[in-house]
Amino acid sequence: MISPVNFSEKSTQLLRARGLSDDQVSDFSALLANANDAMAASGDARQVLNNMSRDELALVQKAASLADRIDVSRLSAEGAQNLLAHPDRTGMVDLNSDGIVEIGIGKAIMFPPVNAPEFVSQAWEEATAGMSEGDKMLMEFHCHVMTFGIDLDGTPEEGVSMEAQWSQEGRTEWFTKARSALEFSVALDGWTRENLLERDFYNRFESALNKFA
Repeated sequence: MISPVNFSEKSTQLLRARGLSDDQVSDFSALLANANDAMAASGDARQVLNNMSRDELALVQKAASLADRIDVSRLSAEGAQNLLAHPDRTGMVDLNSDGIVEIGIGKAIMFPPVNAPEFVSQAWEEATAGMSEGDKMLMEFHCHVMTFGIDLDGTPEEGVSMEAQWSQEGRTEWFTKARSALEFSVALDGWTRENLLERDFYNRFESALNKFA
């Protein structure tokens, strides 16, 4: 018998916020355990989802907070695999390392990158502790742009090497670029609340990265 997966407190809170009852959380835990076992055998998340019943797919849909029913035929390998991840992002993948994570047919910016070293997530949690959700989302966007840039013409760029990006040299270059962009913003607008927020965050984030790396 396959044991249900154990959700973190954050995952459990997210599932309840998405309307899952205690029984549904338990059912989803068991469903993920079976899915993980099937994934280990086949390596194909789309096949795993194809083998689910309509009720099981509806539970995955609710757990992932998707508006529309899951149509497996429309899913990419990345989008399918991330439907089988935990709500707290454990098990999520960014197969092309572009910083845009596919969940079902949807796409989302996620920072820290899901395939970055663990110490980056630890540093992020420490640097954003006590910040409002709005401020955290703003810093998430700024950090994503600093890491991956902005795709202006729709042409996919080569993915970023996470090992190189978060090495000591990569981090030094990252903060040099981030502070240069901040200086330009200050020259235009002065020390606005957002610019002060960025300055203080970069200082905390750099300190935390050096601490956990």
